[in-house]
Amino acid sequence: MNDMRNILTTLFRATLLVIVSFGALSGLGAQEKPGDLPVRSEIHRQYQLAPNTTVEISVIPGSVEIETISGQSAEINIANSAETQADLNCLETPIEQTPQKLVIHSKSRCNNVRASQRVTLKLPRNVNLDLKQIAGHLRIGPTEGMVRLNSIAGHVSTGSVQAAEMSSLAGGLSMEIKQLGERGVRLSSIVGGIELALADNLNAQFEASSIIGNVVSDIPNIKLSTDGRSDFEAQIGSGGPLISISSVRGGIRLRKLDSLVAKT
Repeated sequence: MNDMRNILTTLFRATLLVIVSFGALSGLGAQEKPGDLPVRSEIHRQYQLAPNTTVEISVIPGSVEIETISGQSAEINIANSAETQADLNCLETPIEQTPQKLVIHSKSRCNNVRASQRVTLKLPRNVNLDLKQIAGHLRIGPTEGMVRLNSIAGHVSTGSVQAAEMSSLAGGLSMEIKQLGERGVRLSSIVGGIELALADNLNAQFEASSIIGNVVSDIPNIKLSTDGRSDFEAQIGSGGPLISISSVRGGIRLRKLDSLVAKT
């Protein structure tokens, strides 16, 4: 139990990195609408991204929503809002593109800034995503590349993923899985619980350890075995790539992916 407390303490410290990165940025993560603060500006960009490009997004004082699309076009829309024009002038969000990466990184040039952002993107399904230090919720559409998340303060919801590594999520996780690549899914240090929606034909191995809360399967043919304490495992279908989950407070639920959703 002491080990679990240490893990959860580490998680909460990790989510505070966003606040530290912005100095004394007050109200961080509380602004869910661009109009919540009176002074506003917007950034709009379009890019072409090659398959397997890595899109890095970090230190965002607000929410991030990613719609995934076919083709290789990308659209970036960032709505900034602040208490004063001086606060708004302190907020910078450079966007840099290289042949292998597209990088979006917000930063403040001042202390004691009250500002927020809403970042919305349309990205190709076949890119890799790397997001960290996000102060609001995060929504991601279906993806074909690797999804890496670290230090997300709000709830995370994803469409179908094929490979993922996620840690330090403070608002829980909802994830869909239709099929897995060889790298599988690894989730750790999550507060708020996890819900996994699994396709009927999914083949995978499920392992969970150091779980505080109930671990349940609403899918009749997935039978969980447990050591009677906080570790669980199950074979999904004929077995396959690993779904590994560790250090969760809030439990885990496995449910069937809605057939209408699975066809999209």
